[in-house]
Amino acid sequence: MHMMKYLLFGVSWGCTAFVFMNVIGYVIGGDAFLQVLAENYLGHVFGSILVGISCATTSIVYSIERLTFLQQTFIHFSVGLSTFFIVAFSLKWIPVTSVPSLIGIIIGNILMFTFVWFLFYLYNRHEARKMNKKISAFSSSE
Repeated sequence: MHMMKYLLFGVSWGCTAFVFMNVIGYVIGGDAFLQVLAENYLGHVFGSILVGISCATTSIVYSIERLTFLQQTFIHFSVGLSTFFIVAFSLKWIPVTSVPSLIGIIIGNILMFTFVWFLFYLYNRHEARKMNKKISAFSSSE
């Protein structure tokens, strides 16, 4: 059941990211952006879902206690980013126009992944502290 939670969480995040990225793309590129999307709509939808699932399900590594936090983070980033780049290049989310622009886009995507990961890290750390406070309050009241 635990893995199903991760799977569904990934599907929901993949779909949410798909909608937001396409709204941004439409605001910036207008109807031309939607035309490209419409040519392979299902591919883009399933690609977004696959990336979401990949990022969410690999976060299960944080429950493997024998791994250090650095190892867990490396595995999570490696699988998530690898899946993203495979999907992104196959669906032409990343235009290959020149080497410098390609490097910039790759670095930008890595920074975005890092930023999103850091936000989740802060949120989970905050939730853990709240739980620990409740446990401490409960334990001291006995």
